Amino acid sequence: MTENALTIKHDMTPAAMIQLAISQGQSLEQLERLLELQIRYEQNEARKAYHDAMAKFKADPPKIDKDRHVSFATAKGKTEYRHASLANVTEKINSALSAQGLSASWVTDQEGDKIKVTCKITHILGHSEITSLSSAADTSGGKNMIQAIGSTVSYLQRYTLLAITGCATSDQD
Repeated sequence: MTENALTIKHDMTPAAMIQLAISQGQSLEQLERLLELQIRYEQNEARKAYHDAMAKFKADPPKIDKDRHVSFATAKGKTEYRHASLANVTEKINSALSAQGLSASWVTDQEGDKIKVTCKITHILGHSEITSLSSAADTSGGKNMIQAIGSTVSYLQRYTLLAITGCATSDQD
């Protein structure tokens, strides 16, 4: 064993190894490698905590009822259906997620005629996972272009959140 070798116990965490290395006067190179190890260790712990929290969330998922009725006439005839509003979906899912240390957010982007919404679920330890959906603006029902974009964003937010959590509205087809 060399003079600069770091003697560590098998069950030490990277943070404890860093502290030991500092107390033993290890080189900056050795400390940097240990810091990289600490970062990977924390990322792996956060990933495991995320998956544990999602498993607990899915063990008792929220019941999401279809709370909105839509009915309108077009040149093709009458359209009528029920759906879960974005407010309903986010209220139910966010409440259940937060109980497990998880939160949801979205990033919206538009390139040309495609609107893309990405939903991200993040654990309090920092691990995140994402899912994205894209669509052209929903011009059905006589919407102006701003309304069409807003409708599409709301729709994609609702369905990316449902998709990433593995949830479905009651009677979803």
